[in-house]
Amino acid sequence: MRVMLMALPTRTHIYGLAAVGWALRAAGHEVRYVCQRNPAEVDSFLETGLDAMWFGEEMDVSRYRRAIGHLGGVGMEADHKISESRPERWTDEHIRSVYDTWARIHHDGAPDSFLDDVLSFARYWKPDLVIWDPIVYAAPLIAHAVGAPSVRMLIALDQTARITAQYQEMMRRLDPAGTVPDPLVEWMSRWLGKHGLAFDERVRFGVATLDPQPACMRYDLDVNYLPVRFTPFNKPVTVPQWMITPSEKPRVCVTLGVSGRQLFTGEETSVADLIEGLAGLDVEIIANFTAEQLAEVGPIPAHVRVLDFVPLAELLSTCSVIVHQGGGATLCNAVVHGVPQLVIPGTKWSERAAALAQQERGYSLMVELEEASAATVRRGVERLLAEPHFARNAAEVRDEMFATPSFADIVTDLELIAAKGYRC
Repeated sequence: MRVMLMALPTRTHIYGLAAVGWALRAAGHEVRYVCQRNPAEVDSFLETGLDAMWFGEEMDVSRYRRAIGHLGGVGMEADHKISESRPERWTDEHIRSVYDTWARIHHDGAPDSFLDDVLSFARYWKPDLVIWDPIVYAAPLIAHAVGAPSVRMLIALDQTARITAQYQEMMRRLDPAGTVPDPLVEWMSRWLGKHGLAFDERVRFGVATLDPQPACMRYDLDVNYLPVRFTPFNKPVTVPQWMITPSEKPRVCVTLGVSGRQLFTGEETSVADLIEGLAGLDVEIIANFTAEQLAEVGPIPAHVRVLDFVPLAELLSTCSVIVHQGGGATLCNAVVHGVPQLVIPGTKWSERAAALAQQERGYSLMVELEEASAATVRRGVERLLAEPHFARNAAEVRDEMFATPSFADIVTDLELIAAKGYRC
């Protein structure tokens, strides 16, 4: 079986597909990343150990930033962000704006030069299955064009399906005759029409969606979800002995992830507040920050160890708490190690919805972005360390995750999907 992996060519998204790629490769299948050209991320592809090919013009990261910036402002008070999780703000105007904007982002992320190049290759290579990052809507188009089934692979909560469900419900209410075209369907239909094909709903989300998130964070939507166990993936790295040796004091990891560094300018959370909030605690702090992120921070306390890259899969095995911004990979790394989390949710994708779901499940706490300060960070970490139910619930969720089928377990499901082809 030949499998194409199609990801946004940035590190987090590339790594997000590595585990399923390796499960299929270990089962004897031919697996290849097929992505838009991004010279800044060549090493990220190579670090996965899987074959990779790049097509089309170079990805314009600044254009992507501008498109995201169109959603408005900074922080949760900004209008029309896909990360908005407060129902009172889900007005018709909000839903329409977010859906229209993301339809445009998906369109812009699949320029004709890229689609044409990939289609030419796919017709030659004849993939049996396409597995894709939900940001990369070129993937289901290419899959449909060559008659292969496609499967989405989530790397965070399914915001795409959520906003689609909200948009469709709104349009059924406002436009029952269906006279107003869906902008995403309109674009995809135009491209497919050039190749003698018609849009159908299997193009929108694929025939199935692999979901490695904890069950408490799965939306109740009309989507064919295949739950799968999250498998951590880091680039090859030498692990120092101290990192996997339990500390004499509780070890606290603090990080704001890597996606913000790659795609956005600046952090939404103050690094100085994070360091100051943790500095007064009797703990060992592992701070995952670059020199640039620390530029506005004063002297670093002696019990704070600063690293510009942290292999979370190894470090978290000895941590008691992690403080982070709510990114999907960071969150799931903490889950599989049973580590309670203090989340100061960012506003890029699903951070706040994920933080709320975890808090309701009882293994994490959330500090609203507008309320984040040295004092609120300190109080949150103190609670997570002092109240045993957080660690107990985190262990329960970890065990639930380990009871979920692994990527190796679902290879047979993927083989069956490929065997049925686009009919499934």
